[in-house]
Amino acid sequence: MAITKSQADYIDGIFENRRLENQIEMDRRRAEVYDAIPEIGELNDKAATLAADAARRSLSGDASAMEGLDKTLSDIAKQREALLLAGGYSADYLDDIYHCQICKDTGYVNGESCKCREEEISKMLYTNSQLSDILQKENFATFNFDYYSDDVIDEATNMSALENIKNVVASSKEFINDFDKDHSNLLFYGMAGTGKTFLINCITKELLDQSYSVIYLPAIQFFELMANHTFGRDNETAYNEVSSYDIMNCDLLVIDDLGTEVQNSFTDSCLFNCMNERLLHQKSTLISTNLSLEELFDTYNDRIFSRAIGEYKFFKIFGDDIRRKK
Repeated sequence: MAITKSQADYIDGIFENRRLENQIEMDRRRAEVYDAIPEIGELNDKAATLAADAARRSLSGDASAMEGLDKTLSDIAKQREALLLAGGYSADYLDDIYHCQICKDTGYVNGESCKCREEEISKMLYTNSQLSDILQKENFATFNFDYYSDDVIDEATNMSALENIKNVVASSKEFINDFDKDHSNLLFYGMAGTGKTFLINCITKELLDQSYSVIYLPAIQFFELMANHTFGRDNETAYNEVSSYDIMNCDLLVIDDLGTEVQNSFTDSCLFNCMNERLLHQKSTLISTNLSLEELFDTYNDRIFSRAIGEYKFFKIFGDDIRRKK
């Protein structure tokens, strides 16, 4: 998963704070118990002295230094537990405290990101996606095939709107399931109101739930943001925190409503460079547009579509205007 350095620092800070909070709580518990049951403090000091002495002797060449140490420390631990229970505490009251017993609050297991760290990344990505509220409403669990009719037929394929959307949804789920190894790209096209953005949100939620980084940008904001980065502008947008590095390196880049921007040589060049760069780095891109394929070819130069045709899976989404049905 591609997260920025600042995002990684933010996540690492969460785990550092957890370790600090746990250490503070452990210090408080020890002070409390040592004050109430001084014998436990004495036992802990004894255990520490025995362990340090054995280590010193072992380093000095005494082969028998560690003999019996484990049993002695185990006996001390049992005495400590008995004193804790007699004093009204749980037997593990002085054990190390961890939010996650698997990684011991380091965030990593054998050099790999722990599940708890992935969960924190997912939470962060949801917060930063500006879609968290929408995705609670628009996802595969709420996707409604009833909005697509068997009576609306596409002349080119002789397929109904309902049959078509079922195929598109199945392909979208395949895209998600193979996301980490296939690195494919999607382009949804069709008239406004047929559910393209809803389907994008379904895909986005599934990938965010798996802790992939997703950047969603309406086409107008995408090109405005790229112009800001290219020309060093300070124009304020809702997406100012998104860097050009993030756009090129996030796991999935979504450009919604391509064709709504003012089209010129800069937008052509910008779109080609972005698509090409992400293809080279095997980063997936999902584009939606209200334009037909013919209009796309007329609007954007051949260089863009000669690159796109072979590397993108095109899906036409058609049917009644869902907004009107709702």
